[in-house]
Amino acid sequence: MTSDTLFSSALPVTSAVGDALKECAQGATGGLETLARLTVPHLTAIARHFLDAPRDVEDVIHDTLVLAWHNVWRFDPAAESPHAWLMQVFASRLASQRLALATPADATPWRLDVDRVVLPPPLTDAQRPTLDALMALYQQLPPASVDDALKARLCCAISLLDASRDMPLTPGGEPADPSLYDPSLGPRMSLSRLAQRAKGLINRSLTLPLEHLALRLWLSEAPGSRPLEARGLPRRGIESRYGEALDVSVDPRRLLKQIHYPRSFPDRRERHRISDRLLWDGDWDLSTTHALSSRRMHFIADIWAHRRDPSQSRSYHQLAERLARGKPVASHSDGMVLDRPERVLAYLRRYLLYMEAMACFGFDNGLGKDRLGAAVDRHGELVKINKGLHRMAMAQVIGIPRVEVRVRGIHRQWWEQVSEGAKGDTAMQRVLAALPDCRPSAAD
Repeated sequence: MTSDTLFSSALPVTSAVGDALKECAQGATGGLETLARLTVPHLTAIARHFLDAPRDVEDVIHDTLVLAWHNVWRFDPAAESPHAWLMQVFASRLASQRLALATPADATPWRLDVDRVVLPPPLTDAQRPTLDALMALYQQLPPASVDDALKARLCCAISLLDASRDMPLTPGGEPADPSLYDPSLGPRMSLSRLAQRAKGLINRSLTLPLEHLALRLWLSEAPGSRPLEARGLPRRGIESRYGEALDVSVDPRRLLKQIHYPRSFPDRRERHRISDRLLWDGDWDLSTTHALSSRRMHFIADIWAHRRDPSQSRSYHQLAERLARGKPVASHSDGMVLDRPERVLAYLRRYLLYMEAMACFGFDNGLGKDRLGAAVDRHGELVKINKGLHRMAMAQVIGIPRVEVRVRGIHRQWWEQVSEGAKGDTAMQRVLAALPDCRPSAAD
């Protein structure tokens, strides 16, 4: 494949675009090549209708194709046409770029990490060009010539997708990103993945069955089961049994109070054990922090504000400074070493692509290592815990209207208030019935 053979100006046929998407869904990068050849000249013409700078056009087209590849499993040919689906992806990415142009990044981003981030205007459907308007432009505008820079970038993206097939797996089970991976990480990644698999096997074959047994005894109020409640109840067994009944829908921009683990649980042993229990004792809910002051929020808000040029972000300069000091960021769990400037940019752009996918398709609880987690404090209000913090920060910065959080901890005082002295299944049902009414705790 070369950039000269990747594109054609012939008007694409809907069935051909559908066939290309089908190939993409099967993991064949040839499908992405075909999709690019059929659509990029037309998408370029439309993008130039809205955007002046060639780099903005390049970013929108590149990201549209990559987003389509990674999310093609969402396409339902029975629900919409291939063109309509692709144009929805394009419309979302175009709206994001136009909003970035309308809200220039802070020229002096060097603020303290303790300062609270000011959230940007949310991305909304109203900001997207309508599908009818885009389809009309698709038909009316002549296909445009494709810049060499865009051709080269798309060819590079396809090459990286091909290379990812031969990448070793991270401990989480996903192929390492070839743009970030270094072979020196291989041995530690393999050991960590082996440890993760062993831990998962122990949990499935021993820990979870024991928790299920203990939970059944407590639910039926069997003799000798009351100490289980005193010890906090088996959280994993409860989550496995009740699942979505533990989920609460919230506005991400209102869930701003977070547990401060070192202060909430000063005893390190208690801090590690708390994830095994549903009922939490003590004053953990009195020591909290504000989400807008967190390092994760500063990182996510910073790169989003500088998404047109991540090299101007504070995060890029911090990572580049570590590189200059000979201490590049490295993580065997993520399969990456940021030992070159281009890898730093690739790392930031990977986060931005996650955010663009979230802006386009909404928040997907099925993605990510952990579901978004929350705890219910003594007043029956929700406080964020350390599960899904990066994805929550993304949802807050983008302005996703609603997300589901999984309750993984409940203050014993609230449990006792709601259960009204009941035990076993009766207590559990009363608490589950009350969870949907829990609202985010007001941040200071």
